[in-house]
Amino acid sequence: MKERISMALLIVFLLVGTFYFHYAEEWSYPDSFYFSTVTLTTIGYGDLYPSKDSTKIFVSIYAIFGIGLVLYTLGSIIGERIVGHGVNLHKAASNVYDSGYGTLLKIEKGLLTAR
Repeated sequence: MKERISMALLIVFLLVGTFYFHYAEEWSYPDSFYFSTVTLTTIGYGDLYPSKDSTKIFVSIYAIFGIGLVLYTLGSIIGERIVGHGVNLHKAASNVYDSGYGTLLKIEKGLLTAR
């Protein structure tokens, strides 16, 4: 659930940046979206850059919050997948161990025996 909320926030954040750069810098929508994406992913090619002081201030604040949002979103998506796979792996390993295939030594009735 938190993945969907953070993903929706990220899309809204990208749209806010796109519209702001379109109107403030008079860039095309594709250029504005491109700049928003390049900024939030910290790629920063340098082919587009803000020329107005107000836009520079906006980009500074936009990057601070936006990069955090991108990292949170990626972390929650990747974390859910890893935790899900980890639980499945743990269950599989537990089943192997519980069935006796994962042990080299076995204790039965107080006696230690090797397999």
